[in-house]
Amino acid sequence: MEITPTEYDVIVIGTGITECIIAAACSRIGKTVLHLDINRFYGEQWSSFTLTGLENFAKEGPPSINSELFSYRHFMQNLTFKETPSGQPSQENQKLDQAKHENAQKGEKTKIQDDSESPEQINEKEETTTEAIPLKPSWTSERLQKSKRRVNIDVTPKLCYSAGRMVDLLRSSNCSRYLEFKAVNRSFVHYQGELIQAPCNREQVFNCKHLKVLEKRIMMKFVTFALQVGEESEEFLEWDKKEDMDLYRSFKLTDGLINLVRASLVVSSKETVSAHEVIRSIKHYLKNIGIYGSMPFICPIYGAGELPQAFARFSAVFGSIYVLDIAPTELSYDESGKFSGVTLQTGQKLTGKYCVVSPNYTSPSLPSPTEGLVSVSHAVYLTASSIKPKTKPGEQDDVSILHILSRCLGNPRPVSGFEFGPRSMLPAEDMYMIHLTTPGHDPTTDLESVVDKITDNTAVLYKLFFTTQMSAEGWNVDPVLDKNIIRTTFPTYCAGYSECIEEARKSFSLLYPDEEFLPAAPNPEDIKWPDEEETEELETQPQAGVEATPQEEVEEISEKLVDDLDNGATEGVAERGAVAGSD
Repeated sequence: MEITPTEYDVIVIGTGITECIIAAACSRIGKTVLHLDINRFYGEQWSSFTLTGLENFAKEGPPSINSELFSYRHFMQNLTFKETPSGQPSQENQKLDQAKHENAQKGEKTKIQDDSESPEQINEKEETTTEAIPLKPSWTSERLQKSKRRVNIDVTPKLCYSAGRMVDLLRSSNCSRYLEFKAVNRSFVHYQGELIQAPCNREQVFNCKHLKVLEKRIMMKFVTFALQVGEESEEFLEWDKKEDMDLYRSFKLTDGLINLVRASLVVSSKETVSAHEVIRSIKHYLKNIGIYGSMPFICPIYGAGELPQAFARFSAVFGSIYVLDIAPTELSYDESGKFSGVTLQTGQKLTGKYCVVSPNYTSPSLPSPTEGLVSVSHAVYLTASSIKPKTKPGEQDDVSILHILSRCLGNPRPVSGFEFGPRSMLPAEDMYMIHLTTPGHDPTTDLESVVDKITDNTAVLYKLFFTTQMSAEGWNVDPVLDKNIIRTTFPTYCAGYSECIEEARKSFSLLYPDEEFLPAAPNPEDIKWPDEEETEELETQPQAGVEATPQEEVEEISEKLVDDLDNGATEGVAERGAVAGSD
């Protein structure tokens, strides 16, 4: 396959989210962009797979470049599948469904009791059912096999802060038209031997049954300080170069409160953070609450892999060319040693002024990054029900956050992740997905026992384990334009997308320092095409052979009709109207 044209302003290798944002920004200002990827899908380490697609991908093996001058390192390692269908829903859900089914058969009244409701309210909600309520079908190997194509698994699961940089960029560029989101509903932490819903706002703190009255006051005093203190104030500066434990102890937080704050409000993958990082994290967390719900996060429907595809669509609208399943075998340089083009696997040579390269592609002159990296273990479980079923009417369980601090369940390092419900469009219908991560090299050893403990009340249908390489949180490396080539970095092991957006912004400024970064795209209805403009001009011009009525004559006739009506000459007006109508 020959690619045309053969000359470009920017050649982008790899379709991760950083590369896609840079491509979108370049094409938006009118630059010609060619985007290449050896994979048959968008996103690389930021992609989302169907379960069927991931199984096929594992069987085929990672793609390779048959060249000594250029190579590709796959982003998923130690991929392990464990299908464990139980054939039964969880015991709790099975008993509830069976009771509803039997009561419906007998025509008896079914009561759904909420602890907050009075007996009178409960009686009002009683209903007599005459039709049998069918039981949900049990999960079997056959049913699971049919559902695999409707399961979407993120390689790098992340959430967007409601008022974070990703949401700001999507709104300011009008790229948000390609995406839909779900609000995160719940946050769970392992607290004093059990998994509880973390209090994330003032109301939830005072309604929390696991905190004593004094603990609630202490926590509110601490959170209020973090929210209100200014970064230039003396109160903030006095915590410079001090650890988080010093800050906690100064406010007399108990060990339980410290664990609760660290697991729920201080969104960090690091074991220890500075006092300033704690204050900034809590401040940022609380400022994002209440925008799209009671939690500060939103999640793309169908998974985080939709984000790079959204920017790829945006870029394609402005002329970028995307070619998948192909990769360069060599980078070319001119006499001055600067990048001049690429040679593809087909032998075709393409020229370009600049090149942006994903960290998964390497060459002798472009080695893979080695500093500031961390190996991350992933465990993905598909379950028949939620690990914490809904307890209140109207409660949503679309997306939940999970935090387990070190040594809570025998885990040597902190474990974090998410539970996705069916309405998030990641698991299939009547299915839930748990995706947990922790720093490590052996995902089965690092995570299987932990996830097994928190899923002991539900039927586990499928297990998946793998590792990825990511940049450590806090390891920020400014992009460098070397020989007209920019090398991007791996995803950062932290919540949110701030790092990759900042990297894309700085990379673009190196390429085109005088241009605006990703300005807003016009709305389709506001675009005036040349044919439409000509049509509007023709419509405003008088038709040939038809004499236009002078504006003064129209106004004189209108005034005459008004005077006749005021004088009560209705017969004359009616007569003139009838004559006019007969014409």
